[in-house]
Amino acid sequence: MGKLLQAALLAGLIAPALHAQKPLTNEAIWYSNTFSSDYMQGLLSMQDGQHYTAVDDDGGDLAVNVYEYRTGKRTGTILKAGDLVPPGSNAPVEMDDYEFSGDEQKVMVRTATEPLYRHSYYAFNYVYDRATKAVKPLSDTGKSKQRVATFSPDGTHAAFMRDNNLFVVDLATMQETAVTTDGEWNKVINGAPDWVYEEEFEFTQGYAWSPDGQKILYLRSDESAVKEYDLTYFRGQLYPSEYSFKYPKAGEANSQVSLHVYNLANHGTATVPLGTTDTDIYLPRFGFTNANTVWFMRMNRLQNEKLIYTCDATSAGAASLKLIYKETSPTYIEVTDDLNFLRDGSFVLTNEQDGWNHIVWNSADGKVQHVLTPGNFDVLAVSGVDGKSRRVFFTASKLDPSQQEVWSVGLDGKGLKQLSPAGGVNDADFSTGFKYFINTRSTANDPGSTTLHDGNGKLVKTLKDNSRLRTTLKEYGLQPKEFITIATPGGQVLNAWMIKPPSFDPSKKYPVFMTQYSGPNSNSVLDRWGGRDFLWHQLLAQKGYIVVCADGRGTGHRGRDFRHVTYGQLGKYETEDQIGAAQWLAHLPYVDGNRIGIQGWSYGGYMSSLCITKGADTFKAAIAVAPVTNWRFYDSIYTERYMGLPQDNAKGYDDNSPINHVDLLKGKFLLVHGLADDNVHFQNSAEMTTALVNANKQFTEMVYPDKNHGIYGGTTRLHLFTLMTDFLLEKL
Repeated sequence: MGKLLQAALLAGLIAPALHAQKPLTNEAIWYSNTFSSDYMQGLLSMQDGQHYTAVDDDGGDLAVNVYEYRTGKRTGTILKAGDLVPPGSNAPVEMDDYEFSGDEQKVMVRTATEPLYRHSYYAFNYVYDRATKAVKPLSDTGKSKQRVATFSPDGTHAAFMRDNNLFVVDLATMQETAVTTDGEWNKVINGAPDWVYEEEFEFTQGYAWSPDGQKILYLRSDESAVKEYDLTYFRGQLYPSEYSFKYPKAGEANSQVSLHVYNLANHGTATVPLGTTDTDIYLPRFGFTNANTVWFMRMNRLQNEKLIYTCDATSAGAASLKLIYKETSPTYIEVTDDLNFLRDGSFVLTNEQDGWNHIVWNSADGKVQHVLTPGNFDVLAVSGVDGKSRRVFFTASKLDPSQQEVWSVGLDGKGLKQLSPAGGVNDADFSTGFKYFINTRSTANDPGSTTLHDGNGKLVKTLKDNSRLRTTLKEYGLQPKEFITIATPGGQVLNAWMIKPPSFDPSKKYPVFMTQYSGPNSNSVLDRWGGRDFLWHQLLAQKGYIVVCADGRGTGHRGRDFRHVTYGQLGKYETEDQIGAAQWLAHLPYVDGNRIGIQGWSYGGYMSSLCITKGADTFKAAIAVAPVTNWRFYDSIYTERYMGLPQDNAKGYDDNSPINHVDLLKGKFLLVHGLADDNVHFQNSAEMTTALVNANKQFTEMVYPDKNHGIYGGTTRLHLFTLMTDFLLEKL
């Protein structure tokens, strides 16, 4: 079905009669639960592969309940939050999260969670014994909070990181042993990644258990040479406080990293040989292939070479070091979680060597490779490998770049099968053993549902249907998000979506509000429910704007070449494509070409800053939230992956930095930033402000004290989106 025809048919389903339309407000969208979706909370598969657990609200008391995959019916209760009363207390601890021990006889309960960075946190952890119902603190609560606490696979021990050191706890005696003692804030980290590893390699647990629970492989990061960045917190204090942390910017010193194996039996520690004397490297992934063998991924600073090694875990001798995989690229290589080892030592992973991201089977020595998913489409993630049925389970954008499906394929490359329902964006959570999966699916115009399926895709039961939200949405007369293609004057064909105002009249002229992110391998044009952002776009449509989003060059789901064309000059082609999309829109008979605006957050804010300057003759207004304004200010791993070193590519860095083009500004510009942004530092907006003032360019600026990159909390989002709405109504 054609995209425009499909959207036309959806219009009849989404928009009720005009007299029933209820106006959207920022208060309802950003400061209420009016549009909250149903979702599965605390979903975990149990070891038998026949049951799963989820957190439910049982009469006001949270409970971890057991459900049967075969029927979706509840069969029991693991614990109730009200029972989590530790010794010496009359009140239960508040359960923020939980996990099982390997034998599922104990439960780790996380409480008093305190965010650190985007993904990491501090917390206290308690161990709940299912047999005795006793609740014990994992460690002395009089000491600092813990990080990344986990059980050993055999259920006899637990590990955690505190004050930058790694510890092991014997659960039989609750005795604590220090694995490391040299950890120190802003100097050495053991068992957790540093800031830039967490943000760009996307992991928080810097250690791994051996399958038998007798060894721990951990990452040590010496960040002594990394320069510090200072954040100022006001928080209603008489004197503001300073927070300093290590943040390596492009071209600056990184942490020196190493890997070590700790043996629980003899308390000995061995250093893993890395196969190089170069210390300016990355170790973005590591683990055990079996009880006696570790593996690790090593990348060079430019991230255009990926090596995977195995090594004996007992001796960690250099003689046992084996290179089993090597990949190089003239541009860059992404780091994913797609590597899976099989019992025979062979492994599967994904790479882009044939122009698309595909699953590749590799022999144990790495000498034989087979592509399992050939074709002109991108595999997005590998969910896992079932050694028994010899199938690989994965998600891909095979049928349309705007969609995501769940698939399986044999380890011989045969038997490719779609497991998820047709259309939309699907995301599967598989049971242990892959006999079942719970699928979360939505479309651009429907909040979707959560459904239970068997391993072949057959529907077992609908678990969450979002019926309440659908009923609520009908009151607001939402307009359909139409999927279109845009042919830019530069010859690019871009995927895009459009939302038109209610009572759209093609004989009238409408202003256009463009929204985008545009970052490398990202996608904003997806057939997926957009949540509160989508509803804000509907609010703007109700106020008379056509809302459009286009994915330009550099974005995902369209192959390696479409993604990698931006290498070395981030912002150049993306800006050309957004300007080109705006010019295409301006020629539509129902668009007022003199009233086109653009907005974005983070990378999208970087883009909107470039568009209002380089595209000054095209855009009337722009909003940049938490933007990068010069890639020299951003972190080493992300920036150098796509730009190389600033010492080697000064022109690439400077030619597409918005601060160098402020003299071109003609339209109205709103600049927004959180003063406590640890990711894209306020320095970016400060330098942009200085450049605009020096060029005598008028603009509007809003800063949010104590707010990070997400700019949220309390009424903050309401304030921000009210600000942006009012700006657009006045300036566009």
